[in-house]
Amino acid sequence: MQWRFWNSDERLTSAEVARALHSQWLTKALASRREYPRIPIRRAAEGGFSKMLDRPGGPDRARQWWDTALDRLE
Repeated sequence: MQWRFWNSDERLTSAEVARALHSQWLTKALASRREYPRIPIRRAAEGGFSKMLDRPGGPDRARQWWDTALDRLE
């Protein structure tokens, strides 16, 4: 998929558009000093979530985290 913004010579792929939007959102989020949920840095396959998911209510907490994170998007 390609997006045309200005003229036929300036086409952005959907990946370029996604990166630009994400960069813009991150810049704004960091500048706002608003507290956003932290994103875990270890993959689930590497045990990044196993301690949380093994706890009672862990899967519910994970769903709550994603709901909170996505609700904070503009």
